[in-house]
Amino acid sequence: MADLKKRSSIGIVFYMIISFILFFDGGYFSRNFYFSLTFLLLLNGICLIRLLHLAFFARLDDYNETLNNGIFIATVIVTSMIWGGGFAYFMVQNDEFNAKLLMAICTAGLCSGGVVAFIPERRLSVVFNILMTFPACLLMLIKGINYHMSVMIILFSGYLVMLTVRGNREYWDALENENKLKDKTIELKLLSHTDALTGIYNRRFFNEIFDFEWKRALRDQALLTIAICDIDYFKRINDTFGHIAGDEYLKQIAEILRNTFKRDTDIVARYGGEEFVILLWGVSLEKVIQMVEHVRQKIEDCRVDYKGAFMSTTMCFGISACVPDNVDSPSMLITRADKALYTAKNLGRNRVEVGRK
Repeated sequence: MADLKKRSSIGIVFYMIISFILFFDGGYFSRNFYFSLTFLLLLNGICLIRLLHLAFFARLDDYNETLNNGIFIATVIVTSMIWGGGFAYFMVQNDEFNAKLLMAICTAGLCSGGVVAFIPERRLSVVFNILMTFPACLLMLIKGINYHMSVMIILFSGYLVMLTVRGNREYWDALENENKLKDKTIELKLLSHTDALTGIYNRRFFNEIFDFEWKRALRDQALLTIAICDIDYFKRINDTFGHIAGDEYLKQIAEILRNTFKRDTDIVARYGGEEFVILLWGVSLEKVIQMVEHVRQKIEDCRVDYKGAFMSTTMCFGISACVPDNVDSPSMLITRADKALYTAKNLGRNRVEVGRK
C-alpha cells in the first residue's frame, strides 16, 4: 500500500491544477457557476484530504494499518466518483463543445494515469477506471445522446481493464524477480563471509568486522577482546582417521565455539586450517577467560564419533584485550593474542594464556 501511495501522490496535484484550468477556460465557470463551484469544492476538498493523509501516512500506519489502508482506498474511490460525476454532467450539456472536448481529454489522461498508478492493486485500478468513465456512458445512453461517444468510452475503458490485468501480472512478476534477486544477493554475500566447511565466519569477514569493531571501541572507549585458538596435534587426527574425519572434527569445534559465544555482537571465525578466532566487544577480561576456560574443558572432554571411531584432542588459546586508543593499532591486539597462543603451546598445550602489554 505504501507503494500505491507513492505512485498516486503526484496525481493528486494534477487533479487540482487541471480542474481550475478546465473550469476557468473560456468563461465556463461564470456560465455554470453553481455546478462549477460545487465540483471544485468537492474535488479540491477530497484532494486536500488525500494530501493530509499522504503527510501522515507513516504515522497512521504505525497506529492502525487496516484503517490507514481503508482511508487511502476510500479517498481514491471518492475522487474518481466526483470526477466521474462531473465528466457525466459535461457530456450531456447541450452546448459547451470546447469544454466537453477538454473534459474528455483530461478524463482520458487522468484515467490512464490513475490506472497505471493503481496497477499493483488490480481491483482498485478497475474500480477507479469504471467510476471515472461509466457514469458518463450511462447518462448519455439514458438520455439517448452521443451513442458513438458512449461506445468509444466503453472501448477505451475496456482497453484500460486489459492493460490493468496484464500490467498487474507483470508488476508482481517483476517484484517477485526483484525479491529473488535480493535474496540471491544476500545469499551470495553471506557465502562470501562464511567458511564453507564449518559454517562460521571466514577470515575475510573477520578482517572486515575487526576493523569496524576497533573503530567502534575506540569511539566508545569500550573493551575489545580477541582470542586466537589452535587445535593441538590436529595433524594426528588427519593422519590417523583421514582428512574427511578431520573435517568433521573441525565442524564440531566450530559448533562448540558458536554455541558458547552466541551474542549478536560475538564474532567467531575460522582463521585458517585448524585455527579459530573469537572477537568480543564490551566483555570483561575475567569473564572472557572464564568462558574460554569453559570451552577448553569442553573440547578436552569432547569425543567425536566418526564411523565408530572416537576422535579427541585439546586446544590452546591466546587472549589479548585493550581499550583502543590512538597509539595502539588493531594488528597489535592480534599480535599479542598470537604470542599468547604460542606461549600456551610452548608450556605444554591445552592451556589458556593472556597476552599483556
